[in-house]
Amino acid sequence: MDFFHDYWMGTARNPRIFHFLGYPLDLKFFFEARPGLILWILVNWSNVAAMYMGCKVTPEAVQCEAEGDYKRIPLAILIISLAHHYYIFDYFWNEPAILTTTDIRHEPFGFMLMWGDFGFLPWMYTNSFTLYLASVSPRYEGSLYLDIFCIAMWVFAMVLFRLTNIQKHKFRTFAAERNNDPAGYKVWGKDATWIKTKEGSLMLTSGFWGMCRHPNYMPDMIMAFVWWLNCTAHHTTPLVPFGYVIYFWSMDIHRFFRDERRCKDKYKDDWDLYVQTVPYCLIPGVW
Repeated sequence: MDFFHDYWMGTARNPRIFHFLGYPLDLKFFFEARPGLILWILVNWSNVAAMYMGCKVTPEAVQCEAEGDYKRIPLAILIISLAHHYYIFDYFWNEPAILTTTDIRHEPFGFMLMWGDFGFLPWMYTNSFTLYLASVSPRYEGSLYLDIFCIAMWVFAMVLFRLTNIQKHKFRTFAAERNNDPAGYKVWGKDATWIKTKEGSLMLTSGFWGMCRHPNYMPDMIMAFVWWLNCTAHHTTPLVPFGYVIYFWSMDIHRFFRDERRCKDKYKDDWDLYVQTVPYCLIPGVW
């Protein structure tokens, strides 16, 4: 039983190879940040190109028109592709912030993360939306009002995603540069508050992180819902995009409970104090 658990979850937190080069390759960081995300972008725009050329898949071959036509491309697939593209651009632009995320700091690197990052992510995330829109019949036309609403909701979620993540990252960086002392750090113009655990970790209780314990989870969940919503202006039921929402929400909620359990086991009484200080899990005032 331990073998299967260790194989699935992993046993090393940051396995590295090529030490002889003087700067070893961190396998978890590489798989987390490189091949899957880049392939995600390439597959998305390949699906857009397929719509432009009017390509159809038959049992015999892929058949495309002789000339491309922009009228074949619905606004929805451009919105989703650009949203995905910017999401990944933002990820790379703020790459130092990845180093303080749960995946990098706490999750071991096993088959789950490796296959998820490279064997699952670039196909599930593209097939669920851009490939669906490129394949659904009759051709997806969309709704301008729905497109505008989805753009507004995605911008809101993306801004919230970046603000919540960068707030904690800057707090940790500030403290690390001052021998783990965040005194003087301000959040929203006020002195930050935090709980220092017995083993030295700092848990921010100001700003977004004082409103609920996992404010960075909800933006991703909103984006998943919005991308599904942008595929609904069609007389067929978009089960494939909705399957992504079910998967992603389930994954995030499962990860949320794993994170809560890990913190309880690690910080013990300090975690209980943190829960009393920040009582809401995910939605301020609700849960």
